[in-house]
Amino acid sequence: MARGSKHGIDRSEWEQRRTEFVRRGLELPQTKLMPLDVSEIRSAARQRERLRNHIKDNLSNAALAKKFGVHERSIEKVLSRESWGHEP
Repeated sequence: MARGSKHGIDRSEWEQRRTEFVRRGLELPQTKLMPLDVSEIRSAARQRERLRNHIKDNLSNAALAKKFGVHERSIEKVLSRESWGHEP
């Protein structure tokens, strides 16, 4: 036992191992999520990120402008009906 240590390990070893025996997840009495819930949440977040990337790459004003060979402001004007307002 190190000098000045009540629990048999010195401070640096305790700092390295302090989370080793901490209760987590289902071991906690206040937990509301189950492991399958966590998987579903993480899967939904990955799907959301893929959708964001798809929107940015294919459906953003900049992507539409590039697709139609016009300036991004032209897309904005069409969407706000500043131009082509007579079309539905």
